[in-house]
Parts: sequence; C-alpha cells; structure tokens
Amino acid sequence: WCWPAERHRRAPSRCALFVTSFEGCSKSERQEHAAMQAFRGAVVLAVVLIATASAQMGMEGMGMGSGRRMRDKEPLAIKGDLPCVKCDVCEIVASEVYKEAEKKRAAAPMTTKKGKPGAPKEQVSSFSEQDVTTILEGVCNRRREAGEWLWYTDLVESDDESAATGAPWRALSKKERASGKNFLRVFRSQRGGDIRKWDREAATVKRSCDALFDDDVADVEDVVVPLWRGDLTEKAFKGLVCRDLTSRCGKDRKPVNEKGREDFSFDAQDKTLLDTEKMMENMKDQGMPMVMQSRDDMMEELYEQMEAEGLSREEADAFMESVNNPPPAEHVDGPDGGGGGEAAPADDEGG
Repeated sequence: WCWPAERHRRAPSRCALFVTSFEGCSKSERQEHAAMQAFRGAVVLAVVLIATASAQMGMEGMGMGSGRRMRDKEPLAIKGDLPCVKCDVCEIVASEVYKEAEKKRAAAPMTTKKGKPGAPKEQVSSFSEQDVTTILEGVCNRRREAGEWLWYTDLVESDDESAATGAPWRALSKKERASGKNFLRVFRSQRGGDIRKWDREAATVKRSCDALFDDDVADVEDVVVPLWRGDLTEKAFKGLVCRDLTSRCGKDRKPVNEKGREDFSFDAQDKTLLDTEKMMENMKDQGMPMVMQSRDDMMEELYEQMEAEGLSREEADAFMESVNNPPPAEHVDGPDGGGGGEAAPADDEGG
C-alpha cells in the first residue's frame, strides 16, 4: 500500500493520492502522503474556483487584459484617433460630470449654516467642492460610476456608419458634409445594456478623457468651482470646459488620415463584467486589491505550481485527470476478512 517515495513522481495518482492503508508505511512516507493530500486538496479547490468563476462571470473572452501576465498590458490608445475625437470626448465628459454633480447635489442632505450672532439660521446643501473633485477623479475611470459611460462608446467613420452601435454624439456640420472628407465620430449606446469589449478604441476614448484634465485644463479648480456653485446650465458648462478653458472644440473637426485607420467594432460583452470590475475597485479602496484572471491564466499558474512540485507536464495532466475523475476507494480487508476500512497506525511502527 505504501509505494516508495522515489516512485511518487511516476505515479502520483496511486501512491500519493489514493493510499487506503498505512500498513507498513514509515513515518516519512506517511508525512509525504499527507503533504500530497494537502496539495491535492488545494488543486481541487482551485479547479472548483476556476469552474465557478468561468460559469458565473464568463471570464473567457474578456475585453480587458486579465491575469498575472496581462494585468500590465492594457490596450493602447490609437494615437492617430485622438485629435479626431477630442471635441466629442470633451463635450461628453463635461456632460457626464455635470449630470453626476447635479445628481449628487440633489441627494446631499441639508445642513445649517452658521451666521452672525442673532441672525436667522440658513439651510444649505452639504454638497461640497470635495464631492466635485471625487466626480472628476472618477469620470475617466471605467471602474467608477462616473466613468461607466466609457463602456458605451463606439468610434465610427462617417464614410460607413452602417455597423455603428448607438447614436452619434455630435452631428456633422454642413461644411463637413460638403467637404466629402471622412470624419471620426463618437457614437453612444444606452446605459444598462451590453457593454463593449475593452479594446484599443475604448482605451483611446479614455486617453482623450485623461488628457483633458492632465494636459488641457490649466487649473482644475476652474472646473470644480462652477460645478460646486451650480450656477451654469449644462450647455454653458460644456462651453466653459471645451471652448473657454481649452481649445478642444475651437477649430474644425480633423478628418481621418487618408492612409486609413484600424477600426474595432463594438464587440458586445455582458454587463456582469462591469459589475465585477466595480467590485474589484471597491475591494482595492478597502485595501484588498484583486486581480481578475481568465480561466486559462489560472490553469497555467496551477500547472506551474505542480511542476514546481517536481511533476512533468504529462504527470500534471494525469494529476488533473485524477482530481476531476478520482477512482473509487479500494476496499481493505481487516484481520478477520471483513471490511476494515482505513486504519491509521498508532505509532511509527505501523502497529
């Protein structure tokens, strides 16, 4: 029943995993058996988690880079598209920020403002500049509520809009239509439905959003204060951000390069991916960062752990097969010929 330790690598499923009796086993052999059983338990748990994650979240085919090997390989923005969509993105960002601020203002509780002694107390909203700053920090982050709009954009060339998803944000002017040139437009679909695969087009929109606050707006307080005061209409606020504070919409729309561009169609993904990413961001905020991994990445890391234990790829395959389809436990006869079951030794001598 107790195979020599040197044979464990050749037949791990029999000698180390499914030993049914310790009779004749030395202490070191029993310890090795216990270690292999613990390792097998970890493998079983990992396989169950992989299967569960794959079934619940559909991790294969995710839009974003996932896992240890992909977490630092986010899709790159398409540099040539950035000047073509800078005005559309600016107006969308300004609109999203404005609406989010109004929603937060309406939900903020009222508080009493302290005045001069004897003066009547005044009720004011607790909505603050810090609330606005938080919105600005999240509007370009796909994992924040304010940045959820990023998942619902599609960059479409005006020469062929037949495969566009959603509706265009900004119409072409008469001058642009008469020019016969090919322009890049931002289409938006309704929130709550399927989101797009996080690809290079999505990364391009995000990069344009980031550049608005990192490079174009000289002082973010010029955006924060008007939003906090709430004395501008949405149209006026878009004009402030995209024409007064920046030149995002001050010139004619730039056409697509005549050499062409690589287009990425709106590859619809289930919204559960967005919910999962939001959960990951919340965990990160609480000091418990998570890494989203695809099923293939998790299986590869599992195989690496088994190879680190000394198993070859073929032996690891046999190991996984034994985990997924374990053979029935062997029956061990007792001293009287009856079923004795598994008998654990009382001491090192196997007695």
